[in-house]
Amino acid sequence: MTSEAAQSDPRTSSSDAAGAVASERVALEPLEDRATPLGRVVWALLGAGAAGIVALSGWLRPDPNGFGTHRQLGLPPCEFGSMTGIPCPGCGLTTAFAHTAHGHFIAGFTAHLMGPPLFLMTLFVALYAPYAIYKRKPLLSLIDAKATAPILLVTSTLGMLTWILRAMHVMPWR
Repeated sequence: MTSEAAQSDPRTSSSDAAGAVASERVALEPLEDRATPLGRVVWALLGAGAAGIVALSGWLRPDPNGFGTHRQLGLPPCEFGSMTGIPCPGCGLTTAFAHTAHGHFIAGFTAHLMGPPLFLMTLFVALYAPYAIYKRKPLLSLIDAKATAPILLVTSTLGMLTWILRAMHVMPWR
């Protein structure tokens, strides 16, 4: 019911009409279209973090086993896998990132199905962050993009599929 109809309809109270006008106003107000100073700092931190991950991935040598590349960083073996006998959902991601950073996409997918798409999203954030700072893009600008939901859905599905296939011993692990 529009606000004019609510005002002319004797069955509605003035508070109903005011509520209708307020809800229309809320629904039509766009998101903040300029980044705040804090938002620009967050973009800078996201961009620097993503760039660091991309650079580190390029520096690492992918482990030929398809997992274990994280050990080059001084990290211990996966405790989840040692305790449960099944891999954690993230086993192989570091190796997949390293393969993808070196341009070996098939090897990246072999290490972890979610690795190459997640690496490309990380690379995108590293490249997009300076543009977002310059153009004062709000932090939610990527979340509002039409492509974001399908990309995140496919990426998370690939992650779950990797874990399921490894738990069923269809995809290599150990």
